[in-house]
Amino acid sequence: MVNQVPRRLGSDIGLSGLMKTFHYPRTNRMSIALAHVGWFADREGGAFAHQLLDDTKRLLASDLSGPELSALWQAGTFRDFDPEACGIEGRQWLTWVEEIAEYRITWNVESAPVPLDPPPAGALAEAVLGEIASVAQDLESATAGHAYAAVPGVAPALGRVVTEVDPDLGFRLLLRVLKSYFVPVGPTRVEGYHALAELLGLERAVVEDGDFNVRPDLG
Repeated sequence: MVNQVPRRLGSDIGLSGLMKTFHYPRTNRMSIALAHVGWFADREGGAFAHQLLDDTKRLLASDLSGPELSALWQAGTFRDFDPEACGIEGRQWLTWVEEIAEYRITWNVESAPVPLDPPPAGALAEAVLGEIASVAQDLESATAGHAYAAVPGVAPALGRVVTEVDPDLGFRLLLRVLKSYFVPVGPTRVEGYHALAELLGLERAVVEDGDFNVRPDLG
């Protein structure tokens, strides 16, 4: 039974939270990946399933292409599980994630759906877009230029998530990709992420989970 608010779980949440848990060891077996999604959705009595379902529903209802969705997933997981290596494109993979999250919520009659907040206002979308633009060059260099986990087109796909899907999700995915590729960020920028997270209604743990590559000499 759900016993916590889905956005107050002391860690990253939703799709970005799921991506974090896919980091190492790598697998190319779909059965293992699907079982892992089931484990994630079951955490805290199913509380993690609610935001995961909300994130996947919003992405699947958007016009983002299968390759764009694949790029977001690959970058957020450092390609530690790549559905395309199993012959599955991004939209199909997210459909399966959605189904697992939905099943976890509905199979137990005691676990009623928890209403989630609507997407943030437009002003916050502009703030998230500004953060993406400020690191776009470093992000592209780290992702598209990586020696064995290359993923092109990540920054534009993140921008589309912010403007067409949900600024909150776009922000969480931005943080996850920065952490996955160990992109250097300065302490001032991290504090700015904390401020924006608070405006988005997110916990500090979504930002500060020890995965940032913080360099004191960076702004």
